[in-house]
Formats: sequence, C-alpha cells, structure tokens
Amino acid sequence: MDNVSSCLRNNDYINAIAAVCHVNAVFGGENRIEFNTTKYHQLTNATLMKVCYHCKNETSSQDVRIRHLMLPFIESVLYKNKFRDCWDCPKCKKLNYLDVTDFVQETFTTPRYLGVVPEPPKIQYGIVGRKDFEMQARNWIRLALDEISFSLGVERREYVPVSDRDEMIDDDDND
Repeated sequence: MDNVSSCLRNNDYINAIAAVCHVNAVFGGENRIEFNTTKYHQLTNATLMKVCYHCKNETSSQDVRIRHLMLPFIESVLYKNKFRDCWDCPKCKKLNYLDVTDFVQETFTTPRYLGVVPEPPKIQYGIVGRKDFEMQARNWIRLALDEISFSLGVERREYVPVSDRDEMIDDDDND
C-alpha cells in the first residue's frame, strides 16, 4: 500500500495501478478483487421499477412489455390520441396504464463491497487523453483500494494464527 501512495504522490498513475494489481494478487482466491467492467456495471446499475396500480407489486421495467391499446372513439377524443400505452402486471395479470403508473428507482447504495471493480483505465495519447487518464486513474485507484481494504479486513477476520490452530485441533481431539 505504501508503494501505491508513493506513486500517487509522484503522479505516476501507471505504476500506481500496477501496485494496486500487485496488492490484489496477494489475496486468496475468494478475497481477490475481480477486474471486470461489464460485471461491475451490471451490479451497480440503477433499476427502474413499475408499481402495479392494483396489487402494488414492483416489477422491473425490463421485465414488462409495453403494448399500445387502441381506444374507443370517446376515450380517444378525451385523450387526444387513438392509442394508450399499457402493461400487464406479471403477478395479478391486470392491465395498468403507463401514464398513471408509479415508478420507483432502485439505486446503488454505498458503501457496498462487491468484490469486483471495472478494468483499470488505459492511457490514451495526446493532451486530452492524458488529462482524462489522470482523473480516471485516480477514481479507479480509490475504488480499487476501497475494495482491497474490505478484502483485507475479511482476510484478517478469517486468519487464525498457527498457535491457535494447534489449540483448536487439540480441543477437537478431546471431544
């Protein structure tokens, strides 16, 4: 971790990223942080939920198919449109109109340790690319260090010194 801090003080972001990867490599398999941009975005995406007017069930917007319902003449005059968007609740199977549907947005809460961070940023050449890289690198390093700190805490809780392990084995033999 000292190497990461030293690299950041010297604005050496490439070596700071490498140092973060080296610290991560020390962890055991289940506590090692995964570098996967797609998986990270899937886990942190905010989800928009539709609330059924009838049963109050929340359903993901991605799981609902919107239909265009053709309105009778009188309703089409009232709504100034021949069609009205609607969807069927998967739980109660009743019709809901989209224009009167309540929406709830589930957001990603922090701190939340996922064990995965996006892949490290890559340097782009040119003045604009260099400035963007510095900002992206600082953000990535901060996110990765947060995850690594959490994993370090987990490793410490799981760690049992050799002397304690011997006592635990002896206790099991006495039973």
